[in-house]
Amino acid sequence: MKEEIEVSMAEIAAILLKRWWLIILSALVIAAGAFGITKFIVEEEYTASVSMYVQAGSNQEGLIASLNDLNYAQKIVNTYIEILRTDIFLKSVAKQAGVQYTPDKLLEMIEMQAVNNTEIFEIKVTTNSPEESLLLATTISELAPRKIIEIKNANDVKVVDPATLPLYPSAPNVLMNTAIGLALGLVLGVLAAFLIFFLDKRVKDEEDILRHYDVPILGVVPLIEE
Repeated sequence: MKEEIEVSMAEIAAILLKRWWLIILSALVIAAGAFGITKFIVEEEYTASVSMYVQAGSNQEGLIASLNDLNYAQKIVNTYIEILRTDIFLKSVAKQAGVQYTPDKLLEMIEMQAVNNTEIFEIKVTTNSPEESLLLATTISELAPRKIIEIKNANDVKVVDPATLPLYPSAPNVLMNTAIGLALGLVLGVLAAFLIFFLDKRVKDEEDILRHYDVPILGVVPLIEE
C-alpha cells in the first residue's frame, strides 16, 4: 500500500510538472480577466455611514434606572430601524435630498443595524457617487430623529458620528478579486492537466505498458536521433 501511494504521488507530480505551463497560463489569464473586469467594467461603489444614539427616558433614579434605560433603548433600536425603512420616511428622504429614487430603490442602497447590542445604530448608504452617498446619509441623519420622536415619542435621538465624504470606493475590491481569479485559474489549470492526461490513451513508454497491462515486455525499440 505504501508503494502504491508513493507511485500515485509521483504520477501526480509528473502530470503537474509536464503541464506546468498550462497551469501558469490558466492562472494568469483568469487573474488578468478578473482584474480587468473589476477595474474597468464593474462600477465603483462608495459608502457613507452615520451613527445615531438612542436615549430612553425614565422617571427612576440611580444605577437601576440606568440599566433599565439601557435595556429599553437596546430593545427599541430595531423598532427605530423599521420606522426608517418605511416608504413614507424614504419618500421624505428622496424629496429633501432632491433625488429621483423610489423607496424600494433607496432601501437597496441603505443598510441599518444595531451596533453590538448598544444604544447606537449605524446607517450606511452605498451608491456609485461619493457625493450622493454623503448627501443621502446626511439627509437621513437630519430627518431620522424627528421621525422617530414623532412616532415613538422617544426622549432623544442624537447623531454621534456624522457622515463624511468617502474618499475611496468600498467596492469592488480589485486586489481580492484578482487573487480569487488567480486561485481559480490555478485550480482550473490543474484540472485541465489531469483531464488531458486521462483522455490521452496513447502508450508512451514501457512503464506505461506495465502500469496498465499484465504482460511481459520482450523488447524496446530505441529512439534514434538523426
